[in-house]
Amino acid sequence: MKKRKRFYKNIKRGGSWTEEETGRPIDFADKYIAEEGVYSDKFDYMRPKVKKKRRRKAQARTLLKRLGIAALCLAVMGVGYTAMDVYMIRNSMPDLASAAAEQGGVMNEMRIDLHGAYEDSISLDGSVILESVAESLAAGGYNSVAFDIKRADGTIGYRSALATVNAYSAAAYEAADLRSSAAQLAQQDILTVGVVCCYQDDLIPRRDRALALLDRNGVPLEDSQGRTYLNPQSETVYKYLKDIISEARDMGVSIFLLRGTETPSEGGEYTEHFDELCRRLYADLGTDIKLLRPIDVQVSSSLASRLAGEEDEEKDEEDSQSSYQGGEPTGAAAELLELFDGELSNDSIYVVHSESGADKIKQILEEGGTGAFILDAEQL
Repeated sequence: MKKRKRFYKNIKRGGSWTEEETGRPIDFADKYIAEEGVYSDKFDYMRPKVKKKRRRKAQARTLLKRLGIAALCLAVMGVGYTAMDVYMIRNSMPDLASAAAEQGGVMNEMRIDLHGAYEDSISLDGSVILESVAESLAAGGYNSVAFDIKRADGTIGYRSALATVNAYSAAAYEAADLRSSAAQLAQQDILTVGVVCCYQDDLIPRRDRALALLDRNGVPLEDSQGRTYLNPQSETVYKYLKDIISEARDMGVSIFLLRGTETPSEGGEYTEHFDELCRRLYADLGTDIKLLRPIDVQVSSSLASRLAGEEDEEKDEEDSQSSYQGGEPTGAAAELLELFDGELSNDSIYVVHSESGADKIKQILEEGGTGAFILDAEQL
C-alpha cells in the first residue's frame, strides 16, 4: 500500500523565537552577503541610477582651474628665469676663466665684451664711495669700470709702493684701497679696468731728461699742444711702465687699456709703439692679463641733444620704436652707429666721449651689437 505524503500547516506562524535575533536587517530580499564581507546585489543593474552631472561639472571646473593655475605658475617661472638669464648674460661680468680655457688658456688672445664706465680713481676707496659707485654701475647695467692708473699728466692714480713713483712724487688723487675695491667689485660681477697713459707724460720728462724723449737740442720734445713724452727706447722707461702694470695686477686688475703709446717727432709725425709694448709686456708678465688699444669716439653735443630728445619722446609714447624701425636704426641712432664703423679686433675697445645721454648711447650701442665700449663717465 502506497504511503501518503503528509502536509503540515504552519500553525505557529507569527510566534516568537526562543533565540534573540542577530545580524542586521536587509532592505531587499534579493541582497546577500558573501563570506568575505562584501555585499552583492545581482539585480543592481535593474535599479534606476542617480544622475551626477552637476557634481561632475563642478569637479571638472575645479580640475580645470587648478590646471590653469599650475600652467600660469609655470609660465611665470619660465619668463622669470628667461629674463634673469638674459639680464645675467647681458650685464654680468665676463667669465674670464672659461673664456681663457676655450682659447687654450691664453687670456690675451680672447675677446672680452666690456660695457664699462669711467670713474675717478678716488672712487676706489674700498668703502663708502665705492659702494655708491657699485650701486650706480649695477643700476646702469655696466659690467666693468675703468679708472686711471697712470694719467697723461704723469701722475699715478692708485696708492703705489714703487720707489720710482715715490721718488717723483707722482701719486695724486689715488685710489686709497685698490686691492679691496677690485675684490668687492668682482663679487658684484664688475671688472676693474686700469687705464695707463704710457709714453705721454708731463711730469717725469721735465724732472729727469734721461727718461725724456728729446729733440735735436737735447731738451724734452713737445708736441703742438705742449705735451712731453717718455722715451720709448729707454729700458728704464719700459721697466717703469712694467712695474706699474705688474703692481696693479697683483692688486686684482687684469685688464689694462694702454693710452699714449704713440710718440711725435720734430717733424710732427707720430710713431705707434702699441704692438711692440704689448709683445714685451706679455713676454715678461705672462698671458693672464689683457692689454687693450683704445679707439676714441667723440659724440658731438648736437647729436647728444638729439639722442636725449628722442629718449624723451620714447618715454612719452608707450612702446615707441623711434630709434629702431623694423630692426634697423633710424634718426640719431643710425647717425651714432655710423661713428662705430667696422668690427673691433680682440685687442681694441671703443672709448666714447659725450656731454650727455649716457643711458641712451649705451642702449643704442648694445642693440647695435657693439661688443666693447667704455663711456666717459667724467663727462656723462
